[in-house]
Amino acid sequence: MTYESLLSQISEWHTNQQHEEIISAVRSLPQQKQTSELVCLLARALINTDDFSGALGLLDGTKETSQDGYYCVRYGLALYCLHREDEALQWFKQAQEKGIEEINELPGTYYPKSVSAWVERAERWAPRRIEKNAFEEERRKKRNKQAQENAVFEADVLEGLWDDCGYSLEKYVGETPTDADFENVEASLGYRLPASYKTLMKKHNGGILSKNIFENPLQRDWTPRSFSAESIYGIDCKKPYSLCGEMGSKFWIDEWKYPDIGIVICDTMSGGHDLIFLDYSDCGPEGEPCVVHIDQESDYERTYLADNFKDFIEGLFSEDESSED
Repeated sequence: MTYESLLSQISEWHTNQQHEEIISAVRSLPQQKQTSELVCLLARALINTDDFSGALGLLDGTKETSQDGYYCVRYGLALYCLHREDEALQWFKQAQEKGIEEINELPGTYYPKSVSAWVERAERWAPRRIEKNAFEEERRKKRNKQAQENAVFEADVLEGLWDDCGYSLEKYVGETPTDADFENVEASLGYRLPASYKTLMKKHNGGILSKNIFENPLQRDWTPRSFSAESIYGIDCKKPYSLCGEMGSKFWIDEWKYPDIGIVICDTMSGGHDLIFLDYSDCGPEGEPCVVHIDQESDYERTYLADNFKDFIEGLFSEDESSED
């Protein structure tokens, strides 16, 4: 196949949304035949298969030699889809300066077909992203990352916390754990569990929550007001919805490709399309994790919720309490 016919074939595959064919064809070529043009088309295919980090890595590798208008568009798209809208904006503007306007980079009617529309989106979201990132950075900077040894919950926090329905007792709630149980789960997951989590599990080993709403700490007109937390995973491995159970933390990370930043601690009403994590990314596996929400439907966007698990539990409230407020 000649170079020109390969380009024609790639164009046809893109039109038919056969992006895996493009990825296979370009990657099967010897390195010396993978021109910057083909690498840029490969990046477009990776973006269309949601491998935004892979696309960005490829484009970084040719940054010095290939920065035409379409390169700028694809670099901007990869950044935008990785929730780096503030950085994406300059690349969309560079694409405009190079004469690119009408595009057909992503399928469907949701995605803009003009660079101007992408510039408009990025201009709207860039300051929001900057504010959200600054808020999280400040919270992470100030919070105590050292492992806490003691944790006590007030009676009013635990009152009405759990919904001990039949399904919860069958699928979630385990027997009272021993120190050996905690040690086994920690060894399996590779993280020290917070003392506050252990305290709570000794009182009630996992289950569906009645207090199942957590208010977003960053209240803006463009942020969700709150997040759901339908259950807390216990440590009885015989229960499918436990930390090391069939539907536990490793399942969501390995099968659903959630970021490997810690432990899935809560599921939500979406049935897995968003989850709540203990996030050890800024404290290490032996430190005190913060609590974050991760939205799979929004390219695994992360939202900072609480400085630690104890604060998270103390911040939960029920729908009835929300209505009263």
